[in-house]
Amino acid sequence: MMEKITSNTQDFYLAEWLEGNLSDIQLKELITANDFLAYQKLKTSFDVISELEASMDTTLQAIKNKLPKKIIEAPKKTKVISLYTKWAVSIAAAFLLFFSVYNNFSSTETIINASFGEQQTIALLDGSEVILNAKSTLKYNKTDWKNKREIFLDGEAYFKVTKGSTFTVKTKNGDITVLGTQFNVNTKKNYFTVICYEGKVKVITTNSQQVLTPGKAVTFIRGTEKQWSLEDTNPKWIAGESSFNNMPLEFIIDELESQFNISIDRKNIDQTVNFTGSFDNKNLTVALASVFKPMNIKYTISGNKIVLSE
Repeated sequence: MMEKITSNTQDFYLAEWLEGNLSDIQLKELITANDFLAYQKLKTSFDVISELEASMDTTLQAIKNKLPKKIIEAPKKTKVISLYTKWAVSIAAAFLLFFSVYNNFSSTETIINASFGEQQTIALLDGSEVILNAKSTLKYNKTDWKNKREIFLDGEAYFKVTKGSTFTVKTKNGDITVLGTQFNVNTKKNYFTVICYEGKVKVITTNSQQVLTPGKAVTFIRGTEKQWSLEDTNPKWIAGESSFNNMPLEFIIDELESQFNISIDRKNIDQTVNFTGSFDNKNLTVALASVFKPMNIKYTISGNKIVLSE
């Protein structure tokens, strides 16, 4: 019989996660995507609160004193297997109101890295959400976020942007500006792809400027532009599958290395040939077979090193 969920056990579960005793992966296994996003927003609020402590200790303590004691000192109860987030969102909203008044605290750049084979979900203070793919880095300034919604990306990320002022994603290959939409950006050396899933997306590079609508995409490979269409409603990599449409093999190999923390010796094959297909991000054996067997490329596995040959 499922344990009855009480207010105390809910508070303890949240406290354990905020203190780092419960990982994001463990939390995701127990709650829905919407619940996880709500908790991310609350965590973001607490993170900013900690930055305020040094310069606004008195004011901060007054805010903390108004919080229910059960949030700050959660009792040691058995971990629960289900969560309700209405109360958590209310507290997060209260914190966000506080930040809108006291937004001149010491500036620090927030840097978030996703490791090999990892995804990171980031809840921004305006309610926007970013899902960061493996071996990708995201940077933004929380201090000036209300006035300047700007993010720096290296790698790949999926954005769900809350409507409001202009939201800009800056990369080494070009900039993407939107007001409120959903889109995917993949930016690496010699490679830049933007896909629009909802709303409109403006893509600005050194040599071009264009607006993408839902189902439209643009790719730049070594400066050469290619526009294309798709029917997907969101990126497949979010569900654990990397997908490619007529892409040079070298970029598929790069993605394999990012997802599985492996080194692939590719010097004996032609990396310029194009690949259309996908691979599983969780099973290396299946992934290698999915990519290289259809292309008649042989491979040998030695630890975390893969050697390719014709």
